[in-house]
Amino acid sequence: MKAKKIGIVGRKVGMTQVFTDEGLVGVTVVDFSDMEVLGKRTLDKDGYSAVILGCEKKKDGSYKWVREIRLDDVSAYENGNFVDLFDNIKLVDVIGYMKGRGFAGAMKRHGFHGGPASHGAKHWHRRTGSVGGHTYPAKTWKGQKGPGHYGNTRVCVLNQKLVMVDKEKRLLFIKGAIPGAKNGIAIIRDAIKG
Repeated sequence: MKAKKIGIVGRKVGMTQVFTDEGLVGVTVVDFSDMEVLGKRTLDKDGYSAVILGCEKKKDGSYKWVREIRLDDVSAYENGNFVDLFDNIKLVDVIGYMKGRGFAGAMKRHGFHGGPASHGAKHWHRRTGSVGGHTYPAKTWKGQKGPGHYGNTRVCVLNQKLVMVDKEKRLLFIKGAIPGAKNGIAIIRDAIKG
């Protein structure tokens, strides 16, 4: 994996469309206008290099979101001009929490195809089917896919294209959808596998 150079914490504003050389492209807008550097970790003092970022300042002076992002070099954050970090970045990784969908069946949760719609199928259209052996050992093994809690998990989507950066308003336009609900927190870093 290549060295990590940048990372920001922002708020997912929503989706829109922009015109590019490819044509009309659907993008997600991430706003990091209220992001501030709260501290740094250094190799000499802490044993690793990282930057501590805060987002959405409250009335009492604390921050709603505080995240630590490990980087190889934190010197780029010293001048406070975070927009220039994205000058030569074309691909980014997006980390966020996907929407919570509560208790869901196996078809929605894991993409199962379901049972037959006819030929004697009764009350079996959206069930999982057989999950355990009928002979030794007649049990369901741990980790078997089935119905259960779906969503509200941390997701990292790799190699998403950074379409545009609005330096004045401190907005990122990322091609396609990113994890999380509108107004949710998102961590953007340069692509480690791109």
